Amino acid sequence: MSALLAVLLAIPMVLMYHRVDVSSPSDHTSRALTVSPAQFEAELRYLHAQGLRTIGIAELERDVAGGRRPERAVLITFDDGYRDQFRYAFPILQRYGDRAIFFVNTGNVGNSRHLTWQQIEIMHRAGMSIECHGVDHVDLALLDAAAQQYEIDDCIRSLEGHLHDAVQAYAYPSGAFDAQTIGIEERAGLLFGFTTDPSFQTQRDSPYELTRLRVTSGMSDASFAALISSCRAHAEAFPPGSLGHFEGGPSGKSGPR
Repeated sequence: MSALLAVLLAIPMVLMYHRVDVSSPSDHTSRALTVSPAQFEAELRYLHAQGLRTIGIAELERDVAGGRRPERAVLITFDDGYRDQFRYAFPILQRYGDRAIFFVNTGNVGNSRHLTWQQIEIMHRAGMSIECHGVDHVDLALLDAAAQQYEIDDCIRSLEGHLHDAVQAYAYPSGAFDAQTIGIEERAGLLFGFTTDPSFQTQRDSPYELTRLRVTSGMSDASFAALISSCRAHAEAFPPGSLGHFEGGPSGKSGPR
């Protein structure tokens, strides 16, 4: 089994959220991406009831580098760096002892409705993973190489400068990317790239084309349970011993850069 396929099979299920708020936005798209605090808390309770645990990017990297599938694990991700993530999602995560991964657009930090650097630093110190979502929320596949380089490198530089910790993952705005994107990520030392939908994948065994399960507003308990069940059934088709060994990450790097 190739090292890259071992990476793919080692990745636990990944849930994708955007906003957690008590109010519902007026436009259809934002409304669909905004779950209530009650819904989010109920979904965390369900994960715990199923014996699942949440992990961050650093723990994922350690397990993958050791050729291990993180046992009974799930990645909870948030995109775009909305301020309600700090106000509502973060306290709920802390209450349940959970971790999440926050993909931040650094160009929006401090703007209306978005996280401040102080809030980002507080979440990071509390054990949350803070990772890249670009400088701006732009479709990387529409940009030339120089513009993509700026979006990726400058986002990494800003986050690492404020957090004094390595950035290891990138979530593509709108889910889109191309071969240039992956090359730039590899040279920058990133280990993982996350998209939004399997239709964007060109190589199913690439650690830079990892898909996520979208959680939407008003999802019923039964629908959420079915989502988790379908993903677990797929993952359990591959026994942990089949993972092989993964040497130091996709780019040969391990740990902080």
